[in-house]
Amino acid sequence: MRMRGSHRVRAARAALLAAHLMPRPSDNGRLFIHSSSRGFTTYTGVFENTPVSIIAFGMGSQMIDFLVRECREVAPPGPMVIVSYGSCGGVKSSTPVGTVNVIDSCVLVTRNPDAWTNKTTTPEVTDGIVSSFQNSAPYRISQCVRSNVNLTRHLYDFLKNSVGANNECVMGNAFTTDSFYSSQGRSDRNFEDRNKNLVSSVLSMHAEAKTMDMESFHLLDVSRCAVAPNLIAAACAVVVVANRQTGEVIDVRNLAEVEGKAGTAILRSLANINIGELFEGVDIDKGGEGYDDEEDAGDGEKGNSDDGSSDE
Repeated sequence: MRMRGSHRVRAARAALLAAHLMPRPSDNGRLFIHSSSRGFTTYTGVFENTPVSIIAFGMGSQMIDFLVRECREVAPPGPMVIVSYGSCGGVKSSTPVGTVNVIDSCVLVTRNPDAWTNKTTTPEVTDGIVSSFQNSAPYRISQCVRSNVNLTRHLYDFLKNSVGANNECVMGNAFTTDSFYSSQGRSDRNFEDRNKNLVSSVLSMHAEAKTMDMESFHLLDVSRCAVAPNLIAAACAVVVVANRQTGEVIDVRNLAEVEGKAGTAILRSLANINIGELFEGVDIDKGGEGYDDEEDAGDGEKGNSDDGSSDE
């Protein structure tokens, strides 16, 4: 399980969930805990007879890239499951604080530095890989990337009745940004960000979006690029801690309740996964993403790696 957020918050959330783990037999009765130079804190143990790692990792795309690639490098060969669990902002009044969004698809909103260089040139492509494209739009919106559908549905089934009486679990679209400030439409008198109507513009193109964060797109994007036999099934669950339309901010007690209950439900979902079912229709030995651009995710045969590997 991957825990994301500020250093203090992510560490506290990871430690809270790690209390549910039992030591592996090889760890001589002590839970494995490691703090790395990357700023990651990893707890590895067993939950309901399933090996799980809970990793607090930080914020943004760079940390996601470190996390996914380096966890994949050190994990046993075979399919791997990563569930991201963290906080987010609600972008509609219908997604109040305390809501847990299990993200089924995501777009990426990025600041376009070319808009500040006052150049307009035609795109240049080298070998079909590197492009140079300056245009006037200050922000770019990517195409949609989907989570592993079977994992997402499985996760939602475990979460929908586990978030507390005052909260709701939904499954829907989100958008990820490359900044907490500019590309999330926050006004800053010290900078010319040209983002006054950014959030409403994104919603006009993706009316189904419920939340925004800084990591989900990157996790889904990197994970879908994993190659056989070391495929990765990825999904994301985020807790709305502030609503951009209403200005509501979650209170401490409600946050503690929903984080604890939802986190435990995620662990339980990981302990009850058949990895083969996550890649249905995909030959794990020959390749395939296990993701479907339309509706259904793929899956192949049951792998031999840990059922749960995540961080936040």
